[in-house]
Amino acid sequence: MATKSRIVETSFRFGCGRYVQEAGAAGRLADEIKRLHCSRPFVIGGKTALSLALPVIEPVLTTGAMPYSVHHYAGFCCVQTCHDLMETQEFAQADVVVGIGGGNVCDAAKYMAVKSERPVILIPTSAATCACFTPLSVTYTKDFRRAESYHHDREVNVVLADMDILCLQPERLLAAGVYDAAAKMIEIEQRIRGVAENEIDVGLYSSYALSRHTYERMMALFPEAVSALYRKESNKALFDLVYLSVAATGVISGMARGSNQCAVAHKIYDMSRALFPQEVKNALHGEIVGVGLLAQLYYNGRENEVEAFRRDMRSHGLPTTLTEIGVPPTDQNQKILYDSILNSTAMAGTTVEEHELLARAMKMVW
Repeated sequence: MATKSRIVETSFRFGCGRYVQEAGAAGRLADEIKRLHCSRPFVIGGKTALSLALPVIEPVLTTGAMPYSVHHYAGFCCVQTCHDLMETQEFAQADVVVGIGGGNVCDAAKYMAVKSERPVILIPTSAATCACFTPLSVTYTKDFRRAESYHHDREVNVVLADMDILCLQPERLLAAGVYDAAAKMIEIEQRIRGVAENEIDVGLYSSYALSRHTYERMMALFPEAVSALYRKESNKALFDLVYLSVAATGVISGMARGSNQCAVAHKIYDMSRALFPQEVKNALHGEIVGVGLLAQLYYNGRENEVEAFRRDMRSHGLPTTLTEIGVPPTDQNQKILYDSILNSTAMAGTTVEEHELLARAMKMVW
């Protein structure tokens, strides 16, 4: 049977007000800032992300007579780090937040923008997550431990997905995004199995329909998109895969309203970050979720697909166990992770038989 689900967010927030995906999209930054009636951007980003984007955005900001400040943001999205930046004089003088980079920088930029009542523009440098699209910030402590998730009351203003930048991302990041996006279909499938269609929340059922299409298309496009990455150029397969991993997956999350896609695989991610923060700190979100999907597949009754799924992950250089990620497979570690998943919302309303099924499924992650 499906596990019990609950609606966390009552509104359907579909992600962002304006999504631009094209070659040279970052060069539109000044125009998008003007469209928001702003003129003084506060820019944050990781070292690599800034090295890719600043040569594109600095000339247009200068030409547009927009005084800006640039700040290196390292590590995870941390509330304290965000508030430290928000207390600077440069932030006080800014009227728009610009985040450049991966999921943690995007989450930090969204958090800072919402808390300070400023608009936010995001320039993703990888398709490893849909974080640039979703009105959500996942936060961590200074020691990399999973903390609180903030469901924001407004959407991202603008996303500029620049294919000249996104075609330079490593295969590891693209692959992590594919498996993170794949989790939506596999986890929602578990939520609705055995439930009559007229008894399923319309948003959740719509989310499932789109997630199924996204899953099938991503897997078909994946090999050709990876070939484009190795040539450091964009083609239609890579363009479509980025769109599906970021925009389509962001809409899927919005339709599910933040409650129904977070089943076993994402709970394994959450609990791994909470229980083993140092061991998994260098792993990508999609890598841990991908490992969790092996357990999710087994739990969904698709155990005959687990090994093929594992082989596909390995072919793209992804880890397939928490042991490979760095968590020792001790009896204690296995028990504490199982107990944490069992007592989480992912297993709400389940039976003893399903608890035993979970125990067998959890063996897949070690």
